[in-house]
Amino acid sequence: MIYKGAFRDIIYPSQNREPRATRYRIVLAKHSRLVRAVVHLVSEEPTQPRRTDLVTALDVILNRIIEAELVGVRHDCIRLVVHDGVQLLEYPITYNALEVKRRGGAMPRPPASADQPIHIRSLDVVGGAVAFSADRDGGKPVTDSLGKTLE
Repeated sequence: MIYKGAFRDIIYPSQNREPRATRYRIVLAKHSRLVRAVVHLVSEEPTQPRRTDLVTALDVILNRIIEAELVGVRHDCIRLVVHDGVQLLEYPITYNALEVKRRGGAMPRPPASADQPIHIRSLDVVGGAVAFSADRDGGKPVTDSLGKTLE
């Protein structure tokens, strides 16, 4: 482990647009040759009304945290982990490739079609260049090594 930040509060909208709060921190963890920025959300807070509100708002929370603290960090170096009080779940982070901004932005992209190939390097997909989303159906328990890092 390289860095473990302090927990901070973040307010997000619930399903009916009421304000809810949860806590998060950023953990920088060495993984093979790369350093990973782990966004660690905690949902077992006693004030947390329902877990479904947090899962529904993961995209909003993730993008707010990235825009505040991880602008310019590569997509493949960011992980999202949610601690629900019982287990740690990691959610894959996705993005819409058609939203990736070209460097320089001099030439506009041609209109997109379903059969148009796009080549994107992972170095080009960074926080602030595109909106990220969490794959809620792809959540799986974290590995033991990452779990120990977050403790």
